[in-house]
Amino acid sequence: MYALIEVCDANPAAQQALYALEEVFPGLSVLETSCLSECELCARRPYVFVDGTRLDAPSVDALIELVKQHLQTLAGEDEGTV
Repeated sequence: MYALIEVCDANPAAQQALYALEEVFPGLSVLETSCLSECELCARRPYVFVDGTRLDAPSVDALIELVKQHLQTLAGEDEGTV
């Protein structure tokens, strides 16, 4: 599975727990950028983009769990392809 997580460096989601997912999911890259043009959301709650899909949650812990679930779904879809 290859996936890209994009996170704004000003967002609370830009934490070690997010980067640690690279060790759990081979082929995953976390890219921290200076702005993802989601300033209103960024000021309110943690969010990331996973392969272009925006995921957000009320807390960083909840977001990390949501991201894990999303990545597991993506990994399952990859297993079905040849």
